[in-house]
Amino acid sequence: MDNTATLVVNNLQTQFATRAGLVKAVDQVSFAVKRGEIMGLVGESDSGKSMTGYSIMGLVDTPGKIVGGEILLQASNLRGLSAEAMRKIRGNRIAMIFQDPMMTLNPVLRIDTQMIEAVRAHQDVSKMVAREMSREALVRVGIPSPDERLLAYPYQFSGGMRQREAIAIALLNKPDLIICDEPTPRWM
Repeated sequence: MDNTATLVVNNLQTQFATRAGLVKAVDQVSFAVKRGEIMGLVGESDSGKSMTGYSIMGLVDTPGKIVGGEILLQASNLRGLSAEAMRKIRGNRIAMIFQDPMMTLNPVLRIDTQMIEAVRAHQDVSKMVAREMSREALVRVGIPSPDERLLAYPYQFSGGMRQREAIAIALLNKPDLIICDEPTPRWM
């Protein structure tokens, strides 16, 4: 595989130990994605597409476990990084747009609070600068009346607007890689 790629996945294996036995959710998956490239994984439901994304993001929960392979982000192996190191990478260098936007959005926090926190978790900027970055991201994904929408809660958005909000959050820190758990419109 090409080590100059933004992302290189070599022989990735993610498994789940269940009462019924071992489930190989991701079995020896390999691919590389270069800067500016778009790559899609195609397969039936439950074929491991989403789990491949979760594995890259370090979001595999027990009883799941990555048992083999390597995940290289600009030649640095993500496997084995501490939880703290992965938190610094998630949302900053790698972002994920989940199939269900409510996996990204907290229903009890206003949109501006969530977006400002997402910026300030990775950038040393004022709340005012982070708010303007958030507003610009909403404009970029086509959300009308961005100043009003920043003051809204996720339940006040339609499903499509929540999806665009999740896309806006993924774009905030200009990550090196964005993983989409489903096809995503032109804002990418």
